[in-house]
Amino acid sequence: MRTSAAVATVLAVTGAALAWAPAASAASTECVPNPLGTAGLYAEFVERDSVRHSDSEGAVAVGGDATFGDPKAPSGFSVGYQLTSGDLAKLPGGHSLVVGGTLSANQVVITKGTGVAWKVVNASGGKNFGVDGPIAEGASPVDFGKEFTTLRTLSAGWAGEKPNGSVSASGDGVFLTGTDSELNVFAVDAADLQKARAITLDVPVGASTLVNVLGATYDMSANATYGVYYKNVSGGAAVIDDYNVPDAYRTIRSKLLWNFPQATTVKKNYTSWPGTILAPGATVHMGGPGVGPGHVNGAVIARNLVTVPGAETHQMTFAGCLPKETTPGPVVTPETPEPTDTPVPTPPATTAPPATPTPTPTGGTPETTAPAPSGTPSASSSGSPSATPAETTSPAGTPETTDAAPSPSATTPEGDLATTGSAVGPGVIGAAVAAVLVGGGFLAFAKRRRRA
Repeated sequence: MRTSAAVATVLAVTGAALAWAPAASAASTECVPNPLGTAGLYAEFVERDSVRHSDSEGAVAVGGDATFGDPKAPSGFSVGYQLTSGDLAKLPGGHSLVVGGTLSANQVVITKGTGVAWKVVNASGGKNFGVDGPIAEGASPVDFGKEFTTLRTLSAGWAGEKPNGSVSASGDGVFLTGTDSELNVFAVDAADLQKARAITLDVPVGASTLVNVLGATYDMSANATYGVYYKNVSGGAAVIDDYNVPDAYRTIRSKLLWNFPQATTVKKNYTSWPGTILAPGATVHMGGPGVGPGHVNGAVIARNLVTVPGAETHQMTFAGCLPKETTPGPVVTPETPEPTDTPVPTPPATTAPPATPTPTPTGGTPETTAPAPSGTPSASSSGSPSATPAETTSPAGTPETTDAAPSPSATTPEGDLATTGSAVGPGVIGAAVAAVLVGGGFLAFAKRRRRA
């Protein structure tokens, strides 16, 4: 059978169009587990410098200098309480603490694993101990330059992923809604996200979630965001993120990545933040003066990390599956959130940080208790199981902060009891904070006695 000239022309043009159609990128078709590589093993992975207090339940790696604890406050820092033997076996050199530069240490407790730093400078004056736990001076087993080159490439590549989820707004709330059972991708402007007083995530349980937050700065205190919520899987009121949310929400949290590919500054307020923060070019602040400490129920990957006493990272490293992008493409431009009539979640009973408690001197606390062994949790300032040394106020001279004393967390502590909006009076919070400060003094004093 002969083909007419017109039909032949149509077939030729169609074939040419198909031949020149751009192929789907590997990023859209290849989903890779453990996409963060070495960084994904740590609760805190910092390219340059870190200023820390309180504790990290997981492993900590800092490429530059680390200032942990402060004898003037006084405050300390503990590492690795929730690490398992399997976690430790995966870490480079088996070290739960890695510092590529100088570690300035005051009441640093390595609860599990070992530490290595190029140089260790212990607290002076004999008032407090420097490091309690096995630590050596030596070269870092982590190549931070190589790792962050890869992380920046991944971050830029993921920013070009086409969203398949929707971003909507209602009143002072923002809603991220996705239906894909494997991977949900969102793109939102940082300015729009920080306008929200409540952020609600609605994705299938078990799916991975990538939220690309575009813009140079993000400040969670700009409009006093009071919580990140999950849509209730049982059809009830939205559930606010907390340390011990039910298993379904923990599954969502463990596979949630917030990608800040363009950011130079990311600031958290006192509320809990679920999932992993990837900000390879930014200084990340966990809380601040007048804001209170901000916990992360996940991991932080940043250029620099600055925190105030009370801020914690919890051992909930990223377990999702993301595209393996190696060649960054154009960044997706976020659209303005669509209006929705979805009700905004009710704020917690307490939405403003309470007054800063009076510091309790560590040296004057009588020795009535011994420090908790590695298998026994001791209450920290957030109520989560940890071995946090004493802490009260932010050290003078902390980078990019002021000398004003920070306020403790305004929300119910993210510890052994989940918070879903139940009322907690200021008196209860104040009593709890006072008990924690005294407990911190017991720990520090007992540590000094034990070392003596």
